[in-house]
Amino acid sequence: MKRIVHITCVHNAFDGRIMYRECAWLAKSGYEVILIAPALFQEKIKENVRIVGLKKPGSRFKRPFAWLEILKKVLELKPDILHFHDPELLVILPFVRLFSKKKIKLVYDVHEYFVDSIRDKFWIPERMRPIAARLVQQAEYFLGSFVHGQIFVVKGQKKFYSKWRTKKMILHNYPDLEKFDGLRLKKYQPEKRISDIFKLNNKKENSIILIYIGSLYERRGIMTMLKALKILVSKGFKPLLVLGGIFEDKSFKNKVKKYIRKNNIDKNVRITGWIDYKRIKDYLACADAVWLPHPASEQYTKDSVSTKQLEAMLASLPVVCSDIPPLKRFIDEAKCGLAVDPTDPLEHAKAVIWLCENPEEAKQMGKRGRILVMEKYSWQKEFKNFKDFYVQMLK
Repeated sequence: MKRIVHITCVHNAFDGRIMYRECAWLAKSGYEVILIAPALFQEKIKENVRIVGLKKPGSRFKRPFAWLEILKKVLELKPDILHFHDPELLVILPFVRLFSKKKIKLVYDVHEYFVDSIRDKFWIPERMRPIAARLVQQAEYFLGSFVHGQIFVVKGQKKFYSKWRTKKMILHNYPDLEKFDGLRLKKYQPEKRISDIFKLNNKKENSIILIYIGSLYERRGIMTMLKALKILVSKGFKPLLVLGGIFEDKSFKNKVKKYIRKNNIDKNVRITGWIDYKRIKDYLACADAVWLPHPASEQYTKDSVSTKQLEAMLASLPVVCSDIPPLKRFIDEAKCGLAVDPTDPLEHAKAVIWLCENPEEAKQMGKRGRILVMEKYSWQKEFKNFKDFYVQMLK
C-alpha cells in the first residue's frame, strides 16, 4: 500500500479541503494516508486517516520550530508522496531530498495567490509589503525546483507558475455532496445546541437569519456587515447575524465588540468561534441566507472559487455577496442571490431587505443554486482527476 503524507503548519487538522476532501477520499481509495497538522492531541484516526498532531506555534515567528518537527516526522514516515499545503514548507524540501534514503515525490498544493496574499498581511508594515512580496516570489521560484507536482485551486493560478517544470492540475474547492445530503429536507434536525444559537423572536415579521462562516478579518468585510446590520435595525427589521470563525487578532475582536455595543446591536449578532467542517451543515440548516461581503482587493478579484458560496447554494440558501467577479459569476449563472457594491453597507442592507420582502423568490433562488452545484460543481466530479494525478505521480 502506497503511503501518502499531507503536511501543514497553518491549517487546522480538520480543514475541509485538506482533511475531509483530499485525505479522507484518498484513504477511501486505498492509500495509507497520514496528515501532520496543528492539533490539541498527539494522534488520532479519523475517516481512516491517521492524524499526527503538531503543537501550534505560539506566534508566526516560532513557526520554524514547527518546520523542524515536520521534517523529522516526514523522514521517519518515509512516504511515497509528500503533499504540502503551506508555501513556507518549501523551505524543508531541500532537506527532505538530502536526508531521505527514499525517493519521495513532492506535491505543492497552492491554496491561494500566495504572492498577492503577502500584500494583504496586516503584520507586515505597509511600505514593506511590495518588497516582501518580490522576495517571497523569488524564494518560492528557487525552492520550487525541488517540487515534482503542483495542484491549483483555480485555473488563474497556473499562469504564475508556467516556468516551473512540474506536473500540474486544477483541483477546484467544490463541496462534497455527501456531507450535505438531506440538508434541506423538512425532517432534517440540526443539533439542538446549534439551533439554539439561531433563536430569534420566534421568526416574527421582518426577521431574517444571516450567516457568515470564515475568517473574521477586517479585510473580509466584517465591518460592512455590522454597519448594514445597524441600518436594518434602524429601519425596523429584526436581523440575526451569526459569525462563525476566528478573529485575526485581539485588536480587531475588540473593535467588533465595541461597535456592536456602541450601536446597540448586541441582540442581533452571535459570534460562535471556529465551526468544525462537519458542523457547517447544521449551521446552514438554521439560516435563511448566507452573507459574503468580501472587498474588491487584488487577492479577491482574481479568478477564484468561494467554497462557502457553493456550500450555501448546495444548502438551498440565497446568497448576499459583494459584486466581485469570483462571487458574481455563480450569482449570474444560477440567479441564486444578490451581488452588491462591496464598499457600501446601505447596498448590502437593501439586498437583505429584498430577501425579507420577497421570501418566495428568495426560496427559488436557493433551489436554483442547489441544482447548479449538484449538476456542475461537486467534489465527486473533481476527485476522479485528483486520483488520476496521484497515479501519474507514483509512476
